[in-house]
Amino acid sequence: MLDPKKPRILVALGGRSSERAVSIASGREVVLALEKLGYQTAILDVGSGKLLQTPEIDLLEKDAQKMPRVANLPLIDIKRHFELVFIAMHGRFGEDGGLQAIFQENGIRYTGSTPLPSALAMDKEFSKKILQASGVAVLETKVAERENEKSPLPFPVVIKPVNQGSSVGVCICENEADFSLGLKRSLEFCKRAIIEPYIKGKELTCAVLESESGEPRALPVIEIIPNSKFFDYKAKYDGTTQEIVPAKIDDQLAKSVQEIAVKAHRLLSCRHFSRVDMVVDQNSNIFVLEVNSIPGLTSESLFPKAAKAGGFDFEKLIDHIVKIALKR
Repeated sequence: MLDPKKPRILVALGGRSSERAVSIASGREVVLALEKLGYQTAILDVGSGKLLQTPEIDLLEKDAQKMPRVANLPLIDIKRHFELVFIAMHGRFGEDGGLQAIFQENGIRYTGSTPLPSALAMDKEFSKKILQASGVAVLETKVAERENEKSPLPFPVVIKPVNQGSSVGVCICENEADFSLGLKRSLEFCKRAIIEPYIKGKELTCAVLESESGEPRALPVIEIIPNSKFFDYKAKYDGTTQEIVPAKIDDQLAKSVQEIAVKAHRLLSCRHFSRVDMVVDQNSNIFVLEVNSIPGLTSESLFPKAAKAGGFDFEKLIDHIVKIALKR
């Protein structure tokens, strides 16, 4: 039952990025959880700038290419009618600091990291430089901006668009032919692509959730075992990937991964929550792959699964995020 005494919350979702469908899925479950908790909610489809009521969420077009032109966000109405915006956005203009900057400049409270940390986390090149400068191990990284470049590293390598999430545009290359095709594909999503050595090892991820006092705390580590060679977009969402929660790793490794996750969260000045993806090589060296400032927020996403293992069911997790966002 809705509680009129509780804050009114606007859930921002959708957008026009390649991760629109994932954002709608996250936003839908956040809305349902908030309503079960008694919050009054509405939806902002950032792709069109339209304010929607909850039943209309199923009418949203998941294909960003079919969306109408982006309209001006009704910022005055948002500030007047809602105490908080819950950002359930992934990808560009949702996770990269653009939306956060608009809200911040207009005095609108919102969940998640502030503009600069959001932008840094989204940019894999610059975030790695910050982490490496502070002693966090990252893989050797090269940047490519032209399609006709040769691989700057020995094969196999991984190519990633600099500013995409959900493994969009990521591919493993075994030779120059693969590299040429992979680089062309990555550059379709972004003007820069990063190239890293492919490490065959344990894929681990560790979420960080701040307490009500603002202290970042690591949740249980998750091990990811893709059905295919790589945890790409398809592997993430087709349900065939094994996600072991908590990871079956020794206590010392788990502790090290958790410490690195908290350190990365702090170094990038993330706020409220984050998720840090890592790989452990055959010599037990831990490398940070990337920091996610807005990890997936469906009940089956990695962050909520880690939270559940740490004592937060999905509704409790969403309620906690709302409370810390309103408090600070």
